[in-house]
Amino acid sequence: MDLSWLTFLPISQVYADLGRLIKYNSAHKDLLLRELRRNIKAFKSAQRSTFIDYDKLLTLMQTQAIENAIADRYPFSKVKRGRIEEKHVFDKRNVRYIGKLAGWMFKNIDGQITELRDLQSLVGKLNSANGTNIALQFTNLFYKMKLPADFIGKTD
Repeated sequence: MDLSWLTFLPISQVYADLGRLIKYNSAHKDLLLRELRRNIKAFKSAQRSTFIDYDKLLTLMQTQAIENAIADRYPFSKVKRGRIEEKHVFDKRNVRYIGKLAGWMFKNIDGQITELRDLQSLVGKLNSANGTNIALQFTNLFYKMKLPADFIGKTD
């Protein structure tokens, strides 16, 4: 088969343009929102079971999109501009986050999931971790993930 026609196609230019579109379009935003939604859905799945296995719940949690966005220096303000205000907070435990940016929230969520993974590596099974209120940590994580969802979903 004659493949010489491939040399005439502007493949490199199209590829470079596509890369710019993805980098400067909403690819990171879409991935961040999908990851946030997936992590919240993990809590929904755990809620249906009679026994919560924190290790399995943590296994369902993803942070890859946040880590990629940080590595690519993605401006999280593209997810949602502005700071979290009182009108975005629907849970008393999230009042302390008033004034924070979306980027701070995503990075903090990533940090908390990473901290739980580190604890899991240290103790083996989260359900048997002594001296640590794992249930409270997961509850706080859920509400911390709920806040950016409320913030982003709220139209001003």
